[in-house]
Amino acid sequence: MGFNMHGLAFKQSMMTLVGFSIVFATLFGVLSFKVQSELSTLLTEKGEEISLANVAIIEKLFEKGKKIGDEYAEVLGKEMLSGKDLDDFLTQAVFDARQTLPQVLAVVVAYEPGMAPKAKLHQEVMRLAQYSGNEIKLLKGKDYLEKTWYKSTKNLQKGLWQEPFVGDFIKEPIAIYTAPIYQKDAYGNTVFAGVLCVDMSIAFLKETVASIPVSNSGYVVVLSANNTIIAHPKNEIVFKESLSDISGGMTAQTVTEFEKTVQSMRKGLFMGTTADGKDAVIYFKAMESNGWTFMIVWPASEFMESQRSLEKMFAWMCFAGYVVMLLLIFVISTRVSRPLKELAVAANKMGQGDFDVAIPHLSGRDEIAQFGWAFLNMRTSLKEHMEKQKDLDRIESELDFAKDIQIGFLSMDEKEEGSGDPYHELTPFLLPAKEVGGDFYDFFKLDDGRLCVVVGDVSGKGVPAALFMMVSRIVLRTMAQNLKSVAETFEKANYELARRNRANMFVTVWMGFVDLKTGHVEFASAGHNPPAIRHKDGSVEFAKSKAGVVMAAMENSRYKMQTLELAPGDTLFLYTDGVTEATNEHNELFGNDRLLDALTHGGGKGTKEMCRFVKRQIDAFTRNASQFDDITMLAMEYKGGNIG
Repeated sequence: MGFNMHGLAFKQSMMTLVGFSIVFATLFGVLSFKVQSELSTLLTEKGEEISLANVAIIEKLFEKGKKIGDEYAEVLGKEMLSGKDLDDFLTQAVFDARQTLPQVLAVVVAYEPGMAPKAKLHQEVMRLAQYSGNEIKLLKGKDYLEKTWYKSTKNLQKGLWQEPFVGDFIKEPIAIYTAPIYQKDAYGNTVFAGVLCVDMSIAFLKETVASIPVSNSGYVVVLSANNTIIAHPKNEIVFKESLSDISGGMTAQTVTEFEKTVQSMRKGLFMGTTADGKDAVIYFKAMESNGWTFMIVWPASEFMESQRSLEKMFAWMCFAGYVVMLLLIFVISTRVSRPLKELAVAANKMGQGDFDVAIPHLSGRDEIAQFGWAFLNMRTSLKEHMEKQKDLDRIESELDFAKDIQIGFLSMDEKEEGSGDPYHELTPFLLPAKEVGGDFYDFFKLDDGRLCVVVGDVSGKGVPAALFMMVSRIVLRTMAQNLKSVAETFEKANYELARRNRANMFVTVWMGFVDLKTGHVEFASAGHNPPAIRHKDGSVEFAKSKAGVVMAAMENSRYKMQTLELAPGDTLFLYTDGVTEATNEHNELFGNDRLLDALTHGGGKGTKEMCRFVKRQIDAFTRNASQFDDITMLAMEYKGGNIG
């Protein structure tokens, strides 16, 4: 038994193993996900239980601080206090605020240059009332315009909690709420006047974090809006390290992804790494009031060890299973693929033209046996197809020859017909939709010097239409050359075509006798489209032509002779419905209006260019749509003059 890496047995074995690999990997993934999901659910519930009460307490304190700041900013915007009145207001504000929120340490007001009441132009005014040592001190501040807390409030034009920091006047970590102050200017417009700050001590977070009991060696961390640590069991890293520092060197991209997760989910669970490099499971909850994040960190060493042990055991089981399955599958695939090799040899010989090659007999009713029978049937069908293809090639060749004969019977130009003269110019055009078609045109001189022009369209397509077209053209030409009027020509020709028309075909025809001396045209129509006339001045119109009964439908049909007049420079344009009924990909027809427009813009350059221009317009309209009908045109320009 040979080993072929390109053989079906090997490929089938590998594909089966890949399938098993996908199944095992899926099971392993589901198992790991289930374990992680259960642990995540447990830790999430525990995290929500711990954070529910503590976050609510912190949120409540900051909501109070925000409310105090907004109220004081509104008062200062309306009352325009200055000097001692402003100092008294700030002193009372600190006292009142501490009654509601003992964490308030100071209330600060900082004005835009020149915007403080009674201030000089460009004068900066900053006043601070600070609670210190059971008393309230009043201080002046300066150089505040470039401070982050001032610029951010001015730019955003709304109240917000600033990033916690150690202040210039208050030497302990504080969080400040800043609210914009708005005043009315001399024109009654509301303008930005300054910023009011409520300084709030966050020393309480240390006691809060330390007092929260967390099982399994867990602990609580509080991050600021910029992910700076503002509460942690290790005091030495508070305000000195960030989220990436306590997460084992978390990359900037990972920190950004965490920030996006906090913004979108507001609470959840993720895996991280502590500062000492240990894996941890971290629950987080975003605070609505100040943008801070409350986090609970659990070491995950036991969970990770159990998960790794399970992964190793499952990996060894998969490896042992692979070895056994590989041997079994390869043996089975080899036995199955042997008949296919024999069929491949037979197929190769058939490809070289040996259709008498022996097909191996395969017993049984399985798919391989069915394939053998199908192969045998295919050989028989190919033999039959080869014979049929020879017949089709012969028919196609004969149709091409018939097309050449059909087109050959039609005069390509007046030189070939011998009908040219100085008094007119004529150009025909015919493009069958199939190998042969049912449209035709004709032009020839009558005995008295008149020019006969004809366009016809036989019902149907293909060979039958082509045969009927040839007969119709010959009968019409013969009658026109032997009879004096166009009406009599139509009636005699119709009788000859209709009396033996057992196939019930018919033909539409328009024929005109043109007097080259006067431009007088006598014509008749057998159900055909009216011709168009392009006058010398460029105007275009359809000739008044009443369509009679189609030719070859009834033996005794009568046709009325009609007339029109051509002036020197006028062009008579005959066509079949393959022109006006050309259809584009949206099932829209080329139509009469587009034909008149094409004749308007394509005339004046001779009859040959007129036909070419109309065909180009049809191609531009239909684009990639198939041609369903023959396209036939005949353009005759009357130049006028006397016939010698």
